[in-house]
Amino acid sequence: MKKKWLVLGSTVGLSAALMVTTGLSAMASTSGYEAYKSALKNSHTVQSVTLQANASLKDNGKVLETADAQLKLNLKNGNMSGNTDLSAGGEHQKLSMYNQNEQTILKTDSSDTYYVKQDKDDTKAEFKKMHHSKASDPETSRQVETVIDALVGNLKDYVNMDTASDGSKQISLQLDQAQLPAVVNAIAPLAIKEATKHREEIQSKESNPSAFPFHKQFLKNEVPQLTQDIKIDHVSVKANVNASNYIQHQEADLTVSGKDASGAAHQLVIHLQADFSGFNSTTPDTLDLKGKKVQTLKSNHEGMLKADGNNK
Repeated sequence: MKKKWLVLGSTVGLSAALMVTTGLSAMASTSGYEAYKSALKNSHTVQSVTLQANASLKDNGKVLETADAQLKLNLKNGNMSGNTDLSAGGEHQKLSMYNQNEQTILKTDSSDTYYVKQDKDDTKAEFKKMHHSKASDPETSRQVETVIDALVGNLKDYVNMDTASDGSKQISLQLDQAQLPAVVNAIAPLAIKEATKHREEIQSKESNPSAFPFHKQFLKNEVPQLTQDIKIDHVSVKANVNASNYIQHQEADLTVSGKDASGAAHQLVIHLQADFSGFNSTTPDTLDLKGKKVQTLKSNHEGMLKADGNNK
């Protein structure tokens, strides 16, 4: 079940991860690439922020899945509140989420039950560690930057930047297949094939779907499993950096084409977008569970989640 959460979280967490998991060093250059790295590092220093994010997946123009999230995050202590609207397989569901008092609390709009998981030294500790570790190790940050610069190579020359009179910046990158490095074109098909295959494995390994706070068939996998002629057709990344050098808006589009095992052609378009506000002035909401119907989520030895009835 933890793996399924990773899949769900990836649709709205990728853009946030750009801000909270990277500690790249700023450099003196004014190129779009260096300006983006500078804003990325500065954004990593915020203690709290409000995030509005959305993601979508299309196959041959048909929308398969969408996710919209509104989150209030305290990156210093790991507290969080918000909700996510998910649509997949013709169904829609809203999930409210809280992280407070060493607990993760989940509730769907279709039930009056609050699912609670004790974080202890697990989720919150990792969240806080993720936010602080790289900042406390500048040498690691420099090494990470060197590796990323080497991987990016000449792609930095494709990053464009427009600077407004107030100091804010618009940074963008557009790449077609021919502009992508050979190593990306070689590795991407393998990664994409494994990713679509992994979704099938996650679905098949779900031992007790009724224990998870979603409808049993809500997460039915409709994403085609690409097996041949896989290639990245287009990559687009845009970012707006405000005058305080914080990333205020981030969006990315990835177009992938290929064929499934039957030979049917697919063109998948993945869109991710995130807007950040309330820098260092956001306070997550808190939830009082007193008098509410509560069900405890516990982890077993396989890392899956199981539910125990526990009305409080």
